[in-house]
Amino acid sequence: MTDTDLLPSATASRARKVAVEILHRLCDRELVVEAGQAASAMVGRPVWEPGAALYAGAAGSALAFAHAARACPDSAGHWWAQAHQWLKLAAASTRERPLRRPGLSLGTTGIAFAVAGCDEDDRYVRTLRGLDTRLAEQLARFGPSAGRALIVHDYDVISGLAGILGYACRRPAGTAVQRITARGVERLVARCATDGPDGGALSTSRWRPWRIAPENYGREGERELHPHGYVDLGLAHGVPGPLAALSRAWLAGHRAPGLREAIRALADQLVAASWPGEHGRTWSRVMPFDASGEIAPSLRQPADPAYCYGAPGITSALLDAAEALGDESVRAAAIEGFETALLQMEARPRRTGPGLCHGLAGVLLICRKFATRTRSAAARAALERLVDRLLGGCDPSHPLIVRDYKPQVAGEPGSVLAASPDGAWIDHPGLLDGAAGVALALLSVAERVPPRWAHALLAG
Repeated sequence: MTDTDLLPSATASRARKVAVEILHRLCDRELVVEAGQAASAMVGRPVWEPGAALYAGAAGSALAFAHAARACPDSAGHWWAQAHQWLKLAAASTRERPLRRPGLSLGTTGIAFAVAGCDEDDRYVRTLRGLDTRLAEQLARFGPSAGRALIVHDYDVISGLAGILGYACRRPAGTAVQRITARGVERLVARCATDGPDGGALSTSRWRPWRIAPENYGREGERELHPHGYVDLGLAHGVPGPLAALSRAWLAGHRAPGLREAIRALADQLVAASWPGEHGRTWSRVMPFDASGEIAPSLRQPADPAYCYGAPGITSALLDAAEALGDESVRAAAIEGFETALLQMEARPRRTGPGLCHGLAGVLLICRKFATRTRSAAARAALERLVDRLLGGCDPSHPLIVRDYKPQVAGEPGSVLAASPDGAWIDHPGLLDGAAGVALALLSVAERVPPRWAHALLAG
């Protein structure tokens, strides 16, 4: 293993081989559509469609093939052809179902991200300008109306401002991109409480602007657990998303009023929201409120390590903030928290899927980030173990080689999954939860090509 290799050569070879095999299966449109339909029937709602969705559709497949073209130069022509074919499929779907929302998940930002990822030879320059203009127009109308309580999709990575801003920070300067960036930064900065009455990072005044009221919870059972509201602490849907997006805006050279102060405030809040758990610094899924309207740190419960919730996603955002602020104390907290998550995973193995969002691939992706951007020996050492675990769940007898695990609670009422007490393993082609994301994570540690695609999660 050389200084620039992330894995021993034998492990890298295995990871590369499985990733490429998965991607070859994902070239078969009939197989992919059939798998998506079966998975959707199991869960009781659409989980993958041959449309413009980035995380669960043809746009995500195009992005995966574009990365394969960069990572596998010997077969680049094949992968670029696949990327453009699947991008055309995604674009064609918008004629029947125009993208009326701006976000990454099911909106204009998602298809724009995929187009930008496939624009290796500037063939989509005009298309991207048009998408950026449409996005700027949609963003002008996007956000909570007067008097409406906050929902996570107003600001989060998956469907909200954080994901939109993260995309804009990666685009070349232009009128529409500047409008998107300025509006995204302004709105996120305005929500940050940088000078509350008592000024402490654990003061309720700092957290209240991000409070989600019980009537706006997105998951069943949350009202019983947190009857008085909470602040979401996950990277996918919580305040780490705005922190990552604002940090990336700063690192990209943007200098809006209050931007640095907002990054500082959110970083301090997230560090203060951790506590010393059994293995070290840890976080909960949410910061709950009590009946008096105050935050209630004593009611927190440790979260399982994942991209979407728990220490891996939170520490990824903190690492971005540390680089934006030039703050070694925030960097140290991020490293400590991620290394704690690795210890937690070793000490308490649990049933988990392979995917980016909730599973091993997401942790592997963030582990790559810590292994390449910090001096964490623990992160570097964990890469091979995580790859081995991920490969252990891959089986060529499965249609897409790797299967996504869904717990019972992920099923819609009345669905087959909701009636399965042990959950179910499904064939999922998607980027966020399925086979495409697993292949990308494996390829991103097996090859030295930077994972540009990971900016779609604000985790790259």
